Amino acid sequence: MVARVMVETADLRAWLEATKQRGMTLGLQSTAAALKELQLPTPAYETVHVAGSNGKGTTIAALSAALSACSINHVAFTSPHLVRVEERVRINGRPVSKEVFDEALRHVHQTVQRARIDLTFFETTFLVAMVVAARSSVQVLLLETGLGGRLDATRVADADVAVITSLSLEHASVLGDTLEAIAKEKAAIARPGKPLIVRQPTSASVQKGIEGCAKSAGNPDLGEQPQPAGLEWVLVDESGPYVEEAMQLANTAWNHLKACHQHPFPAFKSLQWPGRMQAVTSPRRPNLTFLLEGAHNPSGMEKSCAVLSSTKALKGPWILLFGTSPQQDMEAMLAPVVSLCNQCPPEAVVLTEPQFGRYPGVPREILAASFTEVGLPVDGTFKTAKESVDWLESNGLDGTTVVCLGSLYLQGNLLSALGADSDDLLAITAERFV
Repeated sequence: MVARVMVETADLRAWLEATKQRGMTLGLQSTAAALKELQLPTPAYETVHVAGSNGKGTTIAALSAALSACSINHVAFTSPHLVRVEERVRINGRPVSKEVFDEALRHVHQTVQRARIDLTFFETTFLVAMVVAARSSVQVLLLETGLGGRLDATRVADADVAVITSLSLEHASVLGDTLEAIAKEKAAIARPGKPLIVRQPTSASVQKGIEGCAKSAGNPDLGEQPQPAGLEWVLVDESGPYVEEAMQLANTAWNHLKACHQHPFPAFKSLQWPGRMQAVTSPRRPNLTFLLEGAHNPSGMEKSCAVLSSTKALKGPWILLFGTSPQQDMEAMLAPVVSLCNQCPPEAVVLTEPQFGRYPGVPREILAASFTEVGLPVDGTFKTAKESVDWLESNGLDGTTVVCLGSLYLQGNLLSALGADSDDLLAITAERFV
């Protein structure tokens, strides 16, 4: 009996892995049909749906930490995962167990096999999160869009509050080649008659486009009757760190949740959001700290470098470890890195290739050429994060901090290489002011 269950679980995971072959697709039909077939009970929880170019994951993390601090049970769905797929579905900040994930996955698998519905990997893990939320005693569900908003799988869920974080030109071939078009795609997560909280953009035309979406919120194909959403702008200090922006948006969303009415939004000293400004001590050199900071596009890299420039980590000798997924504009991606290195020159620059991501990492030879073009000499290149860590732990450099910049997949590779992939270190936590 035990052996049979183990085989079934292995088969389930093999099926999930096989869904990656369907790539990334936008559209609601398959996910909506699967969600209907799952016959989940009408939610007793409230749902917050977050979209944006940068900061949507951090906003989810800020909300999750605040909910945990107030003992409000919740489920959070985020992507990508850094080390293991269970990170995409967290209960009260911690990745669900393999057993909980597999039970929900089994229900999704059986349902879509019976209904003959094909799903992508992202759609499947989103539905796993919906099943986990339905089976758990939670008061709030947090959903992060994968790409865009209007046609993202997460759009099929009912939501009580929608949040739009900062916007930038990204995935232009899919979402549109102007900021106005991208804004409209993301603002389409607005639900009729429900709050739409938006980080106020500086462009008047972008604001106008979002206002138009808010005036006629709703998707008839999902059974929604279009009507205005309650648009609420959040003015954010452009010079402030991105975590403060996330806290502002989370605080605003908090005020619209019935589950939170009895609790003021907590004040935090720090937020642990894995792979984002996460300090990990080297297991072989206790005086060496790896500072992990994920950034997947030029605007995100600019925000990350702005935060890093004001940290104590760069006051002493430091080393840059960099790896990225493909970029439409590599020069724009590297511009903030060049500025950071000119401001606080590193002792060494090391390049590597993120592994196991949606797209292959940029080959180190190509990345080295790009670094040379922007005037940053490279001291070492390695195929994997593990090889990079081994070299950094064994060389004679004086650096006490390794700043690990680039792809979130790279941050996951590093967590594994450093043995920092326990549930505790992959959990969303925060330190409150006393």
